[in-house]
Amino acid sequence: MDDFEQLSDTHREDVQAVIPTVWAKKIETAARPMRVFREHIRFDNSLLNKPGDEVRIPRRSELTAAAIGEAGTITPSTLTYSTALVLTPTEYGVAVSLSRQAISRANENLIEAATTELAQALSQIEDTTIRDELNQATSNQLYCGSATGTADITVTDVLTPEKLTLAARELRKNNWNPTDIFLSPEQQYSLGTCIEFTNSASWGNREVITKGVIPQWMGMKVHTTTNVPSGLGGTAVDVAYHTAFCMDSKAAGAIAIKRNISVDVQYEPLSRKRTIAATLDFDSGIINDSAICTITSADGA
Repeated sequence: MDDFEQLSDTHREDVQAVIPTVWAKKIETAARPMRVFREHIRFDNSLLNKPGDEVRIPRRSELTAAAIGEAGTITPSTLTYSTALVLTPTEYGVAVSLSRQAISRANENLIEAATTELAQALSQIEDTTIRDELNQATSNQLYCGSATGTADITVTDVLTPEKLTLAARELRKNNWNPTDIFLSPEQQYSLGTCIEFTNSASWGNREVITKGVIPQWMGMKVHTTTNVPSGLGGTAVDVAYHTAFCMDSKAAGAIAIKRNISVDVQYEPLSRKRTIAATLDFDSGIINDSAICTITSADGA
């Protein structure tokens, strides 16, 4: 009897699921829809399963064209990697232990439950890592209402459609194309009460009312996630706030993958317990700071 037959009290598909390569694919499939940011920043797989531990992504260079006479020559500009984004992947991991007794006596499929939990943990660390990088952008910072920072924010300084439009303007002033907005459920609620989204007779969009979602604004896709920055501000540091991102998805940030989700399985016969470790190797960062605009608003009363 081999290692995977130790789960003799489970179904055949459960036994197959704990084979590392099979389980890694299951976790990756489960994690894909849980991720928010990866699909909206530049994806680099040049290090994937290859030697090397560093990738350089060039930032935008400002080239200037000039008129030339009939016998004139063009002076070339030198593009360097001196200001490139350097990504050095780090390994992240999570592990779970399942006893044979727990698996055989559970009313639900613990193998599938563990798959979901592992996928959630890895997608969460990826999203929050990317979020923390994007939140370092300082070129364009907006605050709602009369607030000038988190220190003087009040409960009435909630997010409005006008502030989203202003964020898009800030990106366009820097010659970027605003494509995506990432905001919190609290910020979506604030927008969802505005006439621009609820009055379909005037604005021609019923999705806020019929589906409870805000699909887009001024050509920008709107994504709602709990993985945007949050905190407490105000004079008494008791006003909850969130920070939304408005950005050009092709120029704002990047993620480099060294190794996709992989799984290692260990069975301990004496304790009749199986431990599953899932890891992911990646790094992320900002390519162009000015391609991101942060919008900080209060959660409301």
